[in-house]
Amino acid sequence: MGRLEGKVALITGGASGMGMVASKLFASEGAKIVLTDVADDAGEAVAAEIEAAGGQALYVHSDVSDEADAEAMIKAAVDRFGGLSVLYNNAGVMMSQDGSVIETDVSIWDTTLGINVKGVAFGCKYGVPAMIASGGG
Repeated sequence: MGRLEGKVALITGGASGMGMVASKLFASEGAKIVLTDVADDAGEAVAAEIEAAGGQALYVHSDVSDEADAEAMIKAAVDRFGGLSVLYNNAGVMMSQDGSVIETDVSIWDTTLGINVKGVAFGCKYGVPAMIASGGG
């Protein structure tokens, strides 16, 4: 029995990098996985790989900077697996462009803050109540 047996884990940015590794690791420890991303092909592939290894996984397209998407990803986890135990707000970006900070367009800052700050806030806003309703994390 794995350390996460019977738990439901939602991992944002789960299609690549640390999120992909966490999705596979949590699944290997027995968690049911909901992984979210905007990279649909990669996200579907990670979910399929988890299921091929005997785990349970659901991929959900979600732009974490969009509040409605964040709410929908939590709802998808609860609807599919009956609750939420773990929320890993992993999605994040480092947007760079040529030039210095004084030359960076405000749209770059808006995108970065939307994903890195609002994404975490929205995940918690909807994820924490779901975790409480499920008996805690």
